[in-house]
Amino acid sequence: MKKLSVRFALPIVVVLLAGCATVEDVRRASDLIRTDNELTRLLVEVRPQDQAGSAIYLSGLATQAKDDADALKDEKGKESDAIAYYRIAATAYWRSGNPEVVNALFEVSNTGTDLCAKLGDQAPDRDCLFLRLVIPFAGLEANANGKGLSGLLASVDFNDRDETVREIDTMKEIGASLSQSKTLVEKIFAVGKDDRLISHPGMREYYCINAKNAFRYYDSTAGIFVTKVNEFHQTITDNNPALGIDVATARQMRKLDPGVPEYCR
Repeated sequence: MKKLSVRFALPIVVVLLAGCATVEDVRRASDLIRTDNELTRLLVEVRPQDQAGSAIYLSGLATQAKDDADALKDEKGKESDAIAYYRIAATAYWRSGNPEVVNALFEVSNTGTDLCAKLGDQAPDRDCLFLRLVIPFAGLEANANGKGLSGLLASVDFNDRDETVREIDTMKEIGASLSQSKTLVEKIFAVGKDDRLISHPGMREYYCINAKNAFRYYDSTAGIFVTKVNEFHQTITDNNPALGIDVATARQMRKLDPGVPEYCR
């Protein structure tokens, strides 16, 4: 089974300056573009070659972007810039792979999302879309790659009629991880109900690619899990330890509601 691979296209923020913009406005716009460009450079050029080194730089960039966002979020007319900085911070915290910044990742994502809600129709669509998706995608990657669900599933074989307590415990661990993943995938699908996605072709394509990736990962993993549950109940006697889940429940776990939006199919 393939691991989940979610690749985000990170747009460079283009700031349009009005003719009456102040020197401070120009400086801030330049700083924002420079920070966004540095994020892209770290992800595209540095991270593939030096994950350990890039993690340090990404964590530092995230902290800087968060500080800039916090300084701007309550300044009238600068909320969109603050949201862009929160999006940069969320991306950098996530891609750093540092487990110690999880709380910071949640903080910047939630603060940025709240600011998006406050701006309503005036909020920057792309930045706000990403802020709504970063937590569920980060969680999915942690479950798929960090916990190695494909490897755990491969380690379980009930057809040999030689089940072990360890195999049963492994299946229970997989079931718990799948329950977490299901919640995350359904949150991703719920974002697809936002009408703004349909009106922006680029955003719709970006969302659909990643929503379908999430579906394929979950459906294939849950499908194998159902097969293993069925194998247990077909081959193991009543005198052995209980698995704690029946086939019908496993099949229900595989179902997703809502599913991938119709316009993505």
